[in-house]
Amino acid sequence: ISWMRMRDMHILTSSTITYTGDARFSVKHPEGSDEWLLSINYVQPRDAGLYECQVNTEPKMKLGFALRVE
Repeated sequence: ISWMRMRDMHILTSSTITYTGDARFSVKHPEGSDEWLLSINYVQPRDAGLYECQVNTEPKMKLGFALRVE
């Protein structure tokens, strides 16, 4: 499972590994769960935009999310 920020095509997380220097981003995967949650602490207006969850299967499965910050 990977989480991607679409505005700059930046891979934020893959499995439980974080690939951004911004420590506000992390992934939550409760043990024994099928859930993979992207967590953003201290959300800021610049975090608004499209994010995508990707499952590395063949064919690839993906689901987009729009984050609005007010």
